[in-house]
Amino acid sequence: MLKKISLSKYVILLFILAIPFVNFNHHKYSKDEGVIVWDIKSYYAYLPATFIYKDLSLEFIHTDKTLDFGKWIWPVKTPTGKEAIITSCGLSMLYSPFFFIAHTYAKLSPKYSADGYSKPYHVALTFSAYIYFILALFILRKILLKNFNEKTTALTLFFIGAGTNLFYYVTYEAPMPHSYNFFLIILFLRLLIKWHESLTVKNTVFLGLTAGLIALIRPTNILILLLIPLYGVNNFQTFKENVNTLLKHWYLIFIMMVSFILVWIPQFSYWHYVSGKIFYFSYGAKGASFFFDNPQITDFLFSWKKGWFVYTPVMLFAVFGIYRLLKIKNPFATGAAIYLLLTVYVLSSWWSWWFGGSFGLRAMVDMYGLAALPLAALIEKKRKPAFLKHALIGILFLLTFYNQFQIQQYKNGAIHYWWMNKEAYKANFLHLHPTCKYWKVLRKPDYEKARKGIYVSIPTYDKHSVISDSLLKAEIIKDIKKDTLISDSLTEIYADKIIKSHKAGKYFKKLKIDYLINYINNCAMWKKEVSGKAEKMNISYREALKAEAERVYNTYSEKYEDTFND
Repeated sequence: MLKKISLSKYVILLFILAIPFVNFNHHKYSKDEGVIVWDIKSYYAYLPATFIYKDLSLEFIHTDKTLDFGKWIWPVKTPTGKEAIITSCGLSMLYSPFFFIAHTYAKLSPKYSADGYSKPYHVALTFSAYIYFILALFILRKILLKNFNEKTTALTLFFIGAGTNLFYYVTYEAPMPHSYNFFLIILFLRLLIKWHESLTVKNTVFLGLTAGLIALIRPTNILILLLIPLYGVNNFQTFKENVNTLLKHWYLIFIMMVSFILVWIPQFSYWHYVSGKIFYFSYGAKGASFFFDNPQITDFLFSWKKGWFVYTPVMLFAVFGIYRLLKIKNPFATGAAIYLLLTVYVLSSWWSWWFGGSFGLRAMVDMYGLAALPLAALIEKKRKPAFLKHALIGILFLLTFYNQFQIQQYKNGAIHYWWMNKEAYKANFLHLHPTCKYWKVLRKPDYEKARKGIYVSIPTYDKHSVISDSLLKAEIIKDIKKDTLISDSLTEIYADKIIKSHKAGKYFKKLKIDYLINYINNCAMWKKEVSGKAEKMNISYREALKAEAERVYNTYSEKYEDTFND
């Protein structure tokens, strides 16, 4: 007789099927830069540098001409003059099984180069996030079922996986660190439960190794260690009992510390090699720092730029659920509350509290496994009248749908990766593609001031500042407002007027990609044309927009090149 599959396993099966469908649909791994972009270049660089080019000094990026390594590796200079990978090697450790599979396949295949950057490596990285995510769901399911019923567990798994920005970081930007940290923190929770159930050396070593890897990938996640003394604490007496137990088993704490440090030894060795120091803050080379006396907590949680509760509203309910978790005396309740408060404080103190280009606050994704517990506590609470519980679940489903909608907005450029504000959010509310008004009201952070802990926004586009000549400016503004011009006509008029003004050398260089992107979005006909190209080529609107701007710039800069010296 076949065993009946539980509802929570059906939810996991849904993700098992849905994520490959999304990945095969966007197939970023087949495009120009694939999925090794932005920060991923650094997270991943340790693997090809160590196992293919066998050169952690990174000299090969200047001497080896087989690839354009300037495209793939972005090093920083250390005080010793050597070049270094800015990120730690922790994520490369998690990438490594998939890297070796891809490398073996590339060496056997006549179609691909075994250079670390051909298509098989991009595919492997994309699906590595998928595997870790699915493993995380199975472990999280076990944790939830120890405290909650089957229906609550199924709903919680669904809302965490589909109703948050975690889904985006398992699919569209899969190799970013967040799904991997999501897995590791859930694994840590599971190991912590086992450790408190049985204080063995084996459990201690595994807990220490996992904690070390969590901190190596993202040092601020070291706060998760607070859960060790806080597990099972619901008053001062239980806290004292926990501390006494830890002191009594001091040798296990020592073993845990050794296991923790063991994971860091490769990183310490690398830092010493490139900088002469065992501890080297590589981000300092970029002028990055924390401002603990000036945390941007309100913006971090509620701002239109990146507010956690604005772009991931399901998490607002998870935070509300902490009260319920404390009420039922869940062993993680006190730890979850303190961990959340400290995490928000620390992350909002980072100079770039919005954490660069991202969908929502990506830095918070790591702790969603822990957040699943208070969310489950809120879902399972019995309410009178009963329809209130159904209303709560209905709201969570609605917010999950809205999260998926916002992911598509972000993918299409209707949510900017770091320039959002209230006016921009309102301009594109419930619009899958950017509106004309959106591009006019966007504001970007002043990065120079942000690195000093001063937070101000500046306009991204001021059509009045493009041309300083008043007469010419008036003509250009008049033409920009016309939505009846096709793309080439609009550009032709704009370029010709500048050329005829005999100010080509001074003004035409202003017709660069950033300005063109804004102009395209201010012309309905042109924008519609670009949207059509995006659909035809099966790429995002943002990708098509950039390609169109580059095409126009290249065409006209070449056409008027001879006049630049007028």
